[in-house]
Order: sequence, then structure tokens, then C-alpha cells
Amino acid sequence: MLRGNLWLEVQGAEPSRLLNRLTEAGLSFWDAEPVDDFTIRFALKLRELETAKSLAARCQCTLRVLKTGGVPTVKRRLRRRLALMAGLAVCFAVLGISRLFVWEIEVEGNETLTRGEILRALAESGVEPGSFWPSWSADTIKNEVILKLPELAWVGVSVDSSKATVRVRERQEAPELIDNDAPHSVRARRTGIIEGMEVYLGAPLVQPGDAVLEGETLVSGRVESTLGTVRYVHASAKIEARTYYELTIAAPTEQYFTEEHGGRSRWALVIGNERLNLYFGGSELPENSVKETTEHRLEWPGVFSLPVTLVHERILEYDVVVETADVEALTERLEQALDEKLEELLDGRGEPLSHTYTSSESGGVLYVTLRAECLEDIAETRAE
Repeated sequence: MLRGNLWLEVQGAEPSRLLNRLTEAGLSFWDAEPVDDFTIRFALKLRELETAKSLAARCQCTLRVLKTGGVPTVKRRLRRRLALMAGLAVCFAVLGISRLFVWEIEVEGNETLTRGEILRALAESGVEPGSFWPSWSADTIKNEVILKLPELAWVGVSVDSSKATVRVRERQEAPELIDNDAPHSVRARRTGIIEGMEVYLGAPLVQPGDAVLEGETLVSGRVESTLGTVRYVHASAKIEARTYYELTIAAPTEQYFTEEHGGRSRWALVIGNERLNLYFGGSELPENSVKETTEHRLEWPGVFSLPVTLVHERILEYDVVVETADVEALTERLEQALDEKLEELLDGRGEPLSHTYTSSESGGVLYVTLRAECLEDIAETRAE
């Protein structure tokens, strides 16, 4: 076993003659068993293979090696795999070291601040792709980022493998305090004709049937008593008025569509911040084309992540097709858009009483106009 063994198969008219010749030559073999009348299999020492081949030729037999075993065979296999084992060792070492560096940063919890603003503040504080995360200090990062971005109330950083997750919480603006004792008046937020009034506090300056302008004072916070004394109050009222809207929207009668007629792929390799294009020519897109990008990062989620990304770009070429729109259907869509705009302007404080649409076409553009009469609460409280 230490010197190596062979398992052989001999074929010929009389394969047993080879076994006799091996015995006469003093060569030891074992586990001999016939396969059929013309084939025998047996085991032999590795160092006696050449002698066995010579004797087989004299016996007019063919000798075939089925398998090898023993220490020499294992050593040869290990030598062939030495480069592979060394490569695996280097690979695992690189992966182990790479886990100590951050290659991807994710931001969570931001609402008003953009991801880019937060990433720039983090980079200035030492938190950026390629940085050595064991040297980070959570308190230092929090203090420096909040100093750069006062809109943040809290910053936390956690690292999983080579991915850093930055969680932020933005400051909540303190609600505006309303002093009910400070003098306020009620003014018109729309121009209209007053239909009804409910004055809860304050001195009314108008009455139903009056026409009022936007910004005009309707209820004063200055209240004069029958004795001639004056006091100032926080005026409050509900004042419904008929208001009028005229809204216009336009759209071209020619619609432009795209039809894809071909495409091609190109690849690029991004290592860190460096991009290596694996194609010839520049990166500009030809006219009438769009680009779809897919990135394949070298990572095992939760285990390791390396700053290597294979980028696949699909360039899709298209033709621009011009079609004349269905005017009736286009008019319906524009009328619906006007209805939504009117609802937005009323802001839940009123409803349309009547409305009409008119449409006209000029210079390849369709114009639709909405004229509406509404009943809405136009009261708006303002400080005097």
C-alpha cells in the first residue's frame, strides 16, 4: 500500500497464461477473478507494471490499468491539486480580510434629506466604501454627521460582513403654538359672493349677499362693547360663499410613440471607483436609443462582499412613430384632469354647484376649459 498498487484487466485467448508467467517471474498478485473466458482482473504492485506489460505481450494478451491506489497515487494527486489548494487558501484569506472593509453603504430612515447628502456627510466622517470599519467610533460618527446635518436627531451605524447600514432619524419640527388670546381676524381666501355665515367669535364686517375679494377681512378680532370699550379676540367663523373657477388645460393632438427595432449588449467591469469598459468606442448612446443597466456584484449576501461589479448594459434602439390622437378620447382625459385639479383647489372645503366644458383646437393643440360655480368655506384665520 505504501509503494502503490494497480488493478489490471488482461484480455486474450488464454489470459491465465499471463498469471502463470507472473508466478514464474516471482511477481506477486492477488484478487484475481475471471470476468469471462477471455478476461481476468487482478491486483499488482505499481513497481512491477512494466514487467507485467512485457510478459503480457509475450502471451499475446492486452493489459489495461483499471485504477491505481496507495501513497504514490495520492501524492501525485496532491501535487496536481497543490496550485488549487494554494489558490483556495489565498481566496479565503482575501475574503477574510475583505470582511474588515466596507464596500456597500445603505441608508435607512431619511425622509426630507436625500441619500446623497447623508453619504457625503458620512464620507467626510470617514464612513465610505473601502474604509476599515473596526477603526470606526459610533459616537464620533454620530456627532460629526449631526454637526454637518443639523436636520438629523440621531445616527446609528451597524456592519454586517462588508455592508454598513446607516439608520437615521430626522428632527421633528415643533408644532406652531397658537395663542388663542392673541388678536386674529377672519379673511377671505377666495373671491366670491357670501351665501351664509356662522360667526363663533369676533365682529362680522360683511353679511350674506355681499361680494368679497380674496384677502378681505370678513370678521374682525377687534370687538367693541356697548359701553365703548374695545377688546381683541381670536376671531373664528365659517363663511360659505359662491366661488367661480375657470381652468384651462392643453395637449398636442399628435401623439409620439416608440417602436423597438433592435438592440445590443456591452459589458464593463467596475473595481472600486474605477470602470473598465469591455467594449470598443465611447459611452455615448446613439440617437433614438435607451440603456438598461444590470449590475452583478461579487458578493455572497451575509458572508462577504468585494468592490467588484460586472455591469451589463443593454442598448435598445427604437423608431419614433407619430400618430394623430383620438380627439374625443383626448378631450375626456383632459376633462378628467380638470376635475381632479378643481377638487385639489377646493381641498375638501367645498363642492361644485355647476360646471361646463368648452374645447377648441389650434395649431395642433387641443384646449379644454372648465368653468365651475362652487359653494365653499372661504374663511381663513390670520393674525392681525
